[in-house]
Amino acid sequence: LTACINTSRDMTNVNVNSRVVESCAEGDHVQFMPFSMKFNGETEVQKRFNTETKENKEKGCLENSFRGYPLEGVKMTLPEKYAGLVLDTGVLTFSGEKENIRGVKMFKEFTYWNYDRVPSENDNLAQALQWTKVAEALHGDTN
Repeated sequence: LTACINTSRDMTNVNVNSRVVESCAEGDHVQFMPFSMKFNGETEVQKRFNTETKENKEKGCLENSFRGYPLEGVKMTLPEKYAGLVLDTGVLTFSGEKENIRGVKMFKEFTYWNYDRVPSENDNLAQALQWTKVAEALHGDTN
């Protein structure tokens, strides 16, 4: 499968192997972090991060830290009929151009993290996910 994403400058191809579409990642496999990392490779997320995640029942969230920075998070599920796609953005070639982007894993659930603040409905991500309900009401089947 190939999808095209229209950016302001040109088209970007996203290649998705059918094996990726047929299998979903576990709920604790995908972490939506409040920062970006300049890292290209694999790491032991389960061993180095997931095992350190604790539930804070008083605050109603998960707690962890990354490089000493406190994180507070919640597990989220994508709306029905939607799936997420983890993308590998490729590496820069000798010419400085990025290679094609490829989808590496589908997911329905993920953990959403904030720095030292419990995620809420006021966060941009939560509001974006609410928009799917508005779009369905406006454009969905009325039967």
